[in-house]
Amino acid sequence: MSAQKQGEILQTDYADYLHLDELLSAQHQLSEHPDELHFIIVHQVHELWFKLAVRHLERARAAMQSNNLFEAVRLINQVGAIFSNLRYTVEHLHSLPPQSFHYFRRLLAPGSGMQSFQFREIELLAGRRDERFLKWVRNTLGEPHRWDAIKGRLQETSLAEAFDHLLERRGVRDVSVIYEYPEKHPDLYALADALSVLDHLIVSWRQSHVQLIERTIGAGTTGTGGTTHDYLQAMLQIRLFPKLWEARNQLSQRVEEVMKQK
Repeated sequence: MSAQKQGEILQTDYADYLHLDELLSAQHQLSEHPDELHFIIVHQVHELWFKLAVRHLERARAAMQSNNLFEAVRLINQVGAIFSNLRYTVEHLHSLPPQSFHYFRRLLAPGSGMQSFQFREIELLAGRRDERFLKWVRNTLGEPHRWDAIKGRLQETSLAEAFDHLLERRGVRDVSVIYEYPEKHPDLYALADALSVLDHLIVSWRQSHVQLIERTIGAGTTGTGGTTHDYLQAMLQIRLFPKLWEARNQLSQRVEEVMKQK
């Protein structure tokens, strides 16, 4: 960064501050097709937003651990806004003709958006730990060092675990109680709601990607990374915070039992 000191005032150049020369020269096409630049930029934008999402989730976890739930909710809502923006970013690709995709997508294989190690880091931070998922991630990220770079997250406290620990400190044994009596636990309710909204916004972003596949290469075509449309549809059932959704089921069951007794 170039800066010129005049007295006590530091003069900074905008382009140097943002390293625009490096940023704007980071788009390298594999084909001569003009629409490939569109494709590259949309995915680079994703990775920049993912970088911010990871940092925000780390800060939100720390806020939960220090009982600063106002800050935790604020940061989680910001991550939700990131995925809301990313949905529109994906939909920007919907404007590309299918033939454009076919021209340069053949050059991408076996590369795929499934290899985004930053998004997998987001999932690990949230709390995904099932062995089948972890094995799939290790086999999907491509170069071994990609997994090495993020596997340390497994030794950290996840957001889901931080939420559980928070409930333990508050003496709340049943998550559904938060939804049944939100006025008794307003800050916990706000946090649970923010996590639930984030979950839904990530699903919505995934859905937009499925629709992109349908609009461009068709539901019957296998992706460059070997993924199928059915697999992507199955991913729409994934929830990062399943206890929050199960709590709703438990609350509904209690309400139904009460109604039957009347």
